[in-house]
Amino acid sequence: LHPVYVGKARRRYLIAEELVGHPLFQNLVDRTGGGAGEAGTTVVGCEVVLFEHLLWMLENADPQPESLDELVEYYAC
Repeated sequence: LHPVYVGKARRRYLIAEELVGHPLFQNLVDRTGGGAGEAGTTVVGCEVVLFEHLLWMLENADPQPESLDELVEYYAC
């Protein structure tokens, strides 16, 4: 599991490596000004509730590649 810190409060999540490597997740990190944190962590600069919805989508649905940009725009706060 990979530690991810989300939002201004830096809420901590432990995320499966396959989700961290997903193109949508990586694009979100890039667009929200996130990136690598301390000791191999990842920082995502969006609201926690939106991040949790994104996780649900990645775990329960398979977004089509053509919709990735639209989804990232929505989640990038």
